[in-house]
Amino acid sequence: MMSRVLLFYKRGIFNDDLKKFLRINNINVVDVRIGKYIEVDIIDDPKKVISLIGEPLFMVIEINGTFKQLFYDMRFWECHEILEEKWRKAENKYEKNFLQSIILLCASLIKYLKGEVDVSDMLMEKALSLISDLPQELLPLLYISLGLNT
Repeated sequence: MMSRVLLFYKRGIFNDDLKKFLRINNINVVDVRIGKYIEVDIIDDPKKVISLIGEPLFMVIEINGTFKQLFYDMRFWECHEILEEKWRKAENKYEKNFLQSIILLCASLIKYLKGEVDVSDMLMEKALSLISDLPQELLPLLYISLGLNT
């Protein structure tokens, strides 16, 4: 079974619909996201992609790094995955809701970068609604906890 791989390329080097091009060439593409980098998300052999479009700047097979580091690097899918793992393990209701709101924020940013503004807005509204329902006095503690634990 193939695992998920992210290949990161410099922005602006591809002009066509890269996802369509890779799929025509029988690559199992989950998505192509454009942020700070062009992020090619596949469940396939990365050598197939490299043979078609060249060496990436870097490749991710296993998510590493901190939420903060990845977030500032506009790698929102990886942020989403890191937080989802923490969300599954969280037992405190407030912590779980806080994490879910940040997960929704990341999902919103992913959709925004793909040009899906309506979906992005909907996800952002859900994220803000969840945060607004949390006790204000807990927000700094939840934020600090997130920073120290990711």
